[in-house]
Amino acid sequence: MVPGFNSEVQHRGRRYHIQTEDLGSENPCLLTLVYESGAILGRLKVPYAEILGPQASAEQIRAFMEARHRQVIADLLADRLTAGSPPARTLEDLIAEALPAPGDGAAGARPGGAGPSGEGGTGRREAGGT
Repeated sequence: MVPGFNSEVQHRGRRYHIQTEDLGSENPCLLTLVYESGAILGRLKVPYAEILGPQASAEQIRAFMEARHRQVIADLLADRLTAGSPPARTLEDLIAEALPAPGDGAAGARPGGAGPSGEGGTGRREAGGT
């Protein structure tokens, strides 16, 4: 099991906590929860064995998890999340965003050079581990 990510995000005068974790080899999925005041507003479960393959390394899982976590933050900040619903992204979107393009070594890279750590000035505080 790969350690997860936790972030505090301020948006439109509200404070959110985003938590992404690996559910482990017995249940190879990433689970991202979006909280406000202790209540779960959104939940997204992504089976990564289908995306990364059954023998994915810890580094591959961590890169996919970080890209997924940052995408949920971006969706929240862009008002693409609503209470009780997952981000407006398909499984194909997740795969395309998390895996490097041919000739590109960075998972989750975006056109224009903004990769998973490309966001800034959003009022969030991040810490690794769950």
